[in-house]
Amino acid sequence: MKLPVRTLVLLLGLSAFTACKKDEVAEPSTSTPSSSLQVLQSATHNGYTLELLNSSGKFEVGHNPVLVRIKDGNGNALENATLSWEPMMTMDMGGGTHQHSCPYSSVAASTSNPALYEGYVVFNMATSSTGFWEMTLTYDVGNGASSVTMPVNVLASDSEFRKRYTSAVGTDGVTYLLAMVEPSQPTTGVNNMVVGLYKRVSGTEFPVVDNYTIRVDPRMPGMGNHGAPGNVDLTQGADGFYHGSVGFSMTGYWKINLIVEDGAGTALAGNAVTDTQEESSVHFKVNF
Repeated sequence: MKLPVRTLVLLLGLSAFTACKKDEVAEPSTSTPSSSLQVLQSATHNGYTLELLNSSGKFEVGHNPVLVRIKDGNGNALENATLSWEPMMTMDMGGGTHQHSCPYSSVAASTSNPALYEGYVVFNMATSSTGFWEMTLTYDVGNGASSVTMPVNVLASDSEFRKRYTSAVGTDGVTYLLAMVEPSQPTTGVNNMVVGLYKRVSGTEFPVVDNYTIRVDPRMPGMGNHGAPGNVDLTQGADGFYHGSVGFSMTGYWKINLIVEDGAGTALAGNAVTDTQEESSVHFKVNF
């Protein structure tokens, strides 16, 4: 059947439009995990460039995932390197300086990208006019170990309604450091909760604390300090972190009260919330 010219033009136009729409849908995404990473600091050493990266574009007090990339002189990212690192803060004590480190993990090749090396650092202080952080990377790409030190800027993470890091001196005289890993994006309902628990042995030693329990009691200060169901106290997993659950019954500002107990069930840091004691001395804050 012969179609009128006007009808034929209309059908051809619709066909072209449909083809364009199909092309748009089929266009591959350029967003990949590696492309979403941001370089926070870099240094060139012995012809190699070492970069510190993460997805947030900043370092804060508390738990920070960190990735390292090593590039050769041609800009190629190198695999099969060995890496270690040490964060160190230098503080001006007025007439002298004092240095201390913080909790941090080892560094290993990423399972998703062997040209990236991953770990974490729990910065325990922010950069200030009286103290600065540096990261020393020791690397070996097959030519022997070399080290390079680069400055890093660490921002404060605590505010009136946000707190993801806390520390306390326990009844045993030990300083405990707690860093919240999850929930990073809290939602109404039951959230997976992950916390790193460490202790201070010296200014450069902050090992993971093993086989403790972290009691969890979320409260909403602006709403009569009510709680929420779904909480599961945190116990240590195979990865060294403490895992459990925290419940939020509505959006808003919540204080996650904590009690740190040793393996015998003795409370060492933090306290129970009561009618007269509205918060634990050890807590995190979220607002969503």
